[in-house]
Formats: sequence, structure tokens, C-alpha cells
Amino acid sequence: MPANLISIILSILFISLFSLIFVGIDVPFPTTIIMLLLLTNAIFAFFSILVQRAIIELYEHHTSKNKHGVLSLLNKYTTFAFFGLNHGVQSTLTRLPLWINKLLALLFFFLLLFNWLIILIIFNG
Repeated sequence: MPANLISIILSILFISLFSLIFVGIDVPFPTTIIMLLLLTNAIFAFFSILVQRAIIELYEHHTSKNKHGVLSLLNKYTTFAFFGLNHGVQSTLTRLPLWINKLLALLFFFLLLFNWLIILIIFNG
């Protein structure tokens, strides 16, 4: 099997197993993946309010094209999942003036947390 395919399968398996931490709060399994991805993107969105350029550079470092080994590709694919959404938003926000940038970054952070809480409320009443 090629290294790309093995890394994708391992990444899906890792994210699925890691998302099982939310099963303890009565959230069913496939939804736990969504909760994990929202929460990790929210964490990186919070850090992006403070050090936006560093988070963008971190993402670009982990997703560089010169990855060839299974573990480095696994790191690349889990990085896509864990803060790919945040990278897209923050890359767009860097083009705006500073005060609008920080205001929208804060709004994005609260939007991610709000979506996470809605899922939690749906399953826990």
C-alpha cells in the first residue's frame, strides 16, 4: 500500500478513536468526531486571536508538500482535520485591518464554541 493511503487510514482511525472521549458525556459516536473537530478548531481560533501569524505558519509547516513518510503524512492529515477550518478563516482575516480582523476572529471563536455547545445540548437536553 502507498504511504498516502496508509496515512489517511491511520488518520481517520486516530481521529475516530480520539473522539471517543466525548462518549462519556452521552454523545453518540459519529457526532463525537464533529465535536472533536469543532473543539480543536475553536482552540486554535482562540490562539489565533492572540498570535494569528504564528498559527498560520504552524499550519503551513505541518502541511508542507515535502512529506513522504507515513508518520509525517499522518501528521499532515490530522493537521488538516484539527485546524484546517481555522486556517481558512484566519488566512482570509489577515487581509483585513487589525481591529476588524480581531473582532471577526473573536466572533469566529464564539461561533465555533456555540456550535459545539448546541451539539452538546441536543444530546444532553
